Amino acid sequence: MRNRRIPLILPAALFALLPLASPADSRKALAIQVNPEGFNASKADIHAVCRSAADQLLRHMKGLEKTTTLVSRGDHGPIVLFRRGEKGEHLIRLTTGKLYWAQYAYQFSHEICHVLCGYDQDFRGNLWFEETICETASLYCMRRMSVEWRTNAPYGNWKSYAPLLRDYTDEIERNRKDYLEIIRTGMPDYYRKHAQHLSSNGTDREKNGAMALVMLAVFERHPQNWNAIRWLNSSPSPKGETFTQYLSKWKRAVPKEHSAFVSSIADLYGISLEEDLE
Repeated sequence: MRNRRIPLILPAALFALLPLASPADSRKALAIQVNPEGFNASKADIHAVCRSAADQLLRHMKGLEKTTTLVSRGDHGPIVLFRRGEKGEHLIRLTTGKLYWAQYAYQFSHEICHVLCGYDQDFRGNLWFEETICETASLYCMRRMSVEWRTNAPYGNWKSYAPLLRDYTDEIERNRKDYLEIIRTGMPDYYRKHAQHLSSNGTDREKNGAMALVMLAVFERHPQNWNAIRWLNSSPSPKGETFTQYLSKWKRAVPKEHSAFVSSIADLYGISLEEDLE
């Protein structure tokens, strides 16, 4: 029996700031290639899971340029490499196998989010925020897949996997102990307390994952704003760039319909971008 889920808390006033966007769909812009060697699963099945995961984000994006990813098995943790393939493919390594579709979905959602964020090899002081966004993407995609697969799974006999996808994310949520600290102190205080640690430890999965639970409520309420992540790294981050400067740069780069959304994200951390821009 599924355990009771942790509630996701977000100030209701923030939602009023977020405008609706026009219809968007960039699912056809992404090509996914799969090297099945080492996975002990079929190429077609791996592709189907990755395709389903990516589509949860891409259906909310407008005008994405043609993008190709090559998925293969890695040995040192899931990752998208900075170097590209021979034809410019984004090289994604997953560290799962067999028929563990929930793990494929969780890992691929995170890595394709890095691709969509325009990941770059520059100053890493604010990497933790991109990692938080990508952790949010994993949870978001799998929760949406768990709904979609009930009636529209890639294959008819995969409908029974739908609740398992949600169970996988529920277990992750229950184990995010730092989320209890966020509930107790609030997101701004949590960020201020851990800011220095985050700037030096961008891949702290516990802390990024706890903040992702707060971010998840934002994206589930207004999924059209997934389109905004494409401008997260629109220009290189110089050494010493502050988080406020990073968010301000993001706000200046996004299309106008996402401007209030970026401000609302800053508000979650107790940061006023209007004051910074002035």
